[in-house]
Amino acid sequence: MQPTTIIEISFILVVTALLSVAALFLRKPLKILILIAAGFILIGSIIFYSTRPIIVENQTNEAIQQLDTHLTSTFNGESWEIFDTDDYEIKKIKFLHVIFNNEPMIVYEYKITESAIKQLSFWGKENGDNAEVLLENGIDPQHIE
Repeated sequence: MQPTTIIEISFILVVTALLSVAALFLRKPLKILILIAAGFILIGSIIFYSTRPIIVENQTNEAIQQLDTHLTSTFNGESWEIFDTDDYEIKKIKFLHVIFNNEPMIVYEYKITESAIKQLSFWGKENGDNAEVLLENGIDPQHIE
């Protein structure tokens, strides 16, 4: 679980608890209304935080399929592995990492949107060398788009 998710859930629990405590000091019609609102906030949050990982996983799988199709058409006859970036946010843009089997020391980063796939950067797998260091060391990436 991400630290921001823990903070968000804590905030929701505190707000729900404060609403419940405040409802104790109010008259019955208003008390019922505030307790119902607190219940809806709590139930809505539970539904959201339990379905978010499923939505993110679905988005990531769709992005992997898009990227795989793109790589198949661009680098026909080659093989690769695609890794996600362990991002747990619902976003329209996904970032994926690709390691080609004939070039196992270089990681390529791709940005996938609904309409486009773009290679952003590449670096050394072992020590994280950036593109300039790889080129200076005589490592010439073969899959630059």
